[in-house]
Amino acid sequence: MRRLALALMLPAICLSVHAEQTGRISGKVLNKEGKPIPGSKVNLKRVDRNWSKDLIPDKNGNFLQVGLEPKDFTMTVTAEGYVTYTESPVKIPLADVIVKNITLLTPAEARTQALTAGGQQASSEDPGASLDIAGRDAFNSAIPLYNEGKYEEALPLVDKAFKTLTEAKDKLKDDQAKADLAPELLKIERVLGICIAQAGSKKEEAEPYLLKALERNPKDERVILGLIETSKAKADKAAEQKYTTLLETLQGPNPDLIYNKGVEAFNAGKTKEAKAHLTKALEVDPKYAEAHFLLAMVEFGENNLKGTKHNLQKYVELAPNGKNAATAKDMLKDPSLKNIK
Repeated sequence: MRRLALALMLPAICLSVHAEQTGRISGKVLNKEGKPIPGSKVNLKRVDRNWSKDLIPDKNGNFLQVGLEPKDFTMTVTAEGYVTYTESPVKIPLADVIVKNITLLTPAEARTQALTAGGQQASSEDPGASLDIAGRDAFNSAIPLYNEGKYEEALPLVDKAFKTLTEAKDKLKDDQAKADLAPELLKIERVLGICIAQAGSKKEEAEPYLLKALERNPKDERVILGLIETSKAKADKAAEQKYTTLLETLQGPNPDLIYNKGVEAFNAGKTKEAKAHLTKALEVDPKYAEAHFLLAMVEFGENNLKGTKHNLQKYVELAPNGKNAATAKDMLKDPSLKNIK
């Protein structure tokens, strides 16, 4: 019995000895914004012999490897679209863990960081370097505003970024820096066109930028929306209809766009045209409360009391606390509508 107990204890003792002879490595792989990078990979390679292993970080960017001999390793971290990170030697501690939190940079971020670290010397060596940094900073400041739909606030920053980086591209001496900047300028050009179309004083000035962006991606819905706005600014009905049709082909009929056309026609006194647009908007979205209310106003103007009552009732049903609810309820109390069945 005593021999059996000894035999059972041996594996545990062996495990304990083994654990004391190895170490661990753990950490995170994140981008500059502190977010995990899908598809990143950590490779560990022994310096003294031919052995390596790939680690795949989890959805939060965490990685862990246990059971490593306390030797020197080369650690390489890669991800598509990012500059490869390499560190050697990485010394694995005995019976302990070493933590390596890695921030991967895009080629543009890495270059900007290098230029910033180089300071005035880098700027004087390459006159486009400081312009490159200034332009990217302006665009990075604009992006949060743009993403929130604050086009008017984003516009001056995007405009500055585009002009500054265009000048930088002409002045940069580094051919690789120029090559890296070219696709960034195309992205900024697109955003500039959208901002001008949505918030510029002369919306039609966005058209050249948007047309080039549409040529690169014919399914870019934000660009198409911008072209609808430039067409309106130019009073080009044919172009407006062309881009509206293109947008509807991509996403189906848009009740908001159709309703807006109804509003424009109503305000212009074109009630027949307004009625057609509002009816179409309700075909696409029968629960579009504001379309019901405006259609009620059109019907009332045409003395169609039955249609007026029906649409007012639908409005109150769909938006009992809507901005026009009080008006709709008051109208429904009027004897001329109250007795209509």
